[in-house]
Amino acid sequence: MAWAVGVDIGGTNVRVARVDSTATVGHALSEPLDARRAEGRPLAQLTDMICALLKESGPERPAGIGVGATGPVDPEAGVIGNVPTLPEPFRGPLADRLAERFGVPVRLENDADAAAAGESWTGPGADTEIFACVTVGTGIGGGVIRRGKIVRGPRGWHPEFGHHVVDPSGPLCYCGMHGCVESLAAAPFVARAAIEAGALPAGAQAADVFAAAEHDPACRSIVDRADSAIATAVVNLVATHAPEVVVLAGNGIGRPGDLVSAIDRRLADYRFTPIGGVRVGLSRLGGMAGCVGAARLVLEPGVWS
Repeated sequence: MAWAVGVDIGGTNVRVARVDSTATVGHALSEPLDARRAEGRPLAQLTDMICALLKESGPERPAGIGVGATGPVDPEAGVIGNVPTLPEPFRGPLADRLAERFGVPVRLENDADAAAAGESWTGPGADTEIFACVTVGTGIGGGVIRRGKIVRGPRGWHPEFGHHVVDPSGPLCYCGMHGCVESLAAAPFVARAAIEAGALPAGAQAADVFAAAEHDPACRSIVDRADSAIATAVVNLVATHAPEVVVLAGNGIGRPGDLVSAIDRRLADYRFTPIGGVRVGLSRLGGMAGCVGAARLVLEPGVWS
């Protein structure tokens, strides 16, 4: 059975997995992102992980390598641009470097688009005409699959869902805007808000904020604001793309049930949902969504084109 290496490069972790043409995940590896392992070799950490995966997979060669990476990326050129959330060794002509190293086709995609491709491969998104995936983690992203194709801008450019503004009076983001959804709801921003408010000490993480929200009013307010920002963002997504299904993915979702409920309530007040409504749910692939979708772009290139 054909299989591909699926890679997910996020702002915090790097994952690689063997994924076959039935969307089944085999051996997988995950490591914290570590720029110090460059050792003069760009992508040293990633190539080492892929080598370990290939060794574990035996003599059967993969059909190729698919990579989902935090954007902006140029999927046509296979290049990761100047990404604030990625260290320098992970930037540049990634596809060419990996193709030269491993001798197989390589496809590069934005990580949110890769997650959308994975989540819509099987399950509730497989038979929908328009499917959307919202990723919440170190950053916030969104990918839309329309009639089996990833929705793109010119030259394959990825629309930056995480950087559309939901509160113009909100905090300044590195994108240059105030109050984009990422600045209000991505994990590092949630943690920073709690630290700046004096609710938690320096070094606190988003998980600490979600835990403290059970008893601390300041942390609860920050978490509620994050959920509200994501709910507003999803309504905007429905208004612009009219998806039948929206899936939430990523390890930055601290209160999954509460977030889904907040989105459902917001959508119940919105008068222009598609006929039949919008189903909102949580990822069925968990942390493997990006790897599965990246591999799919190799195994089913029609999604890529």
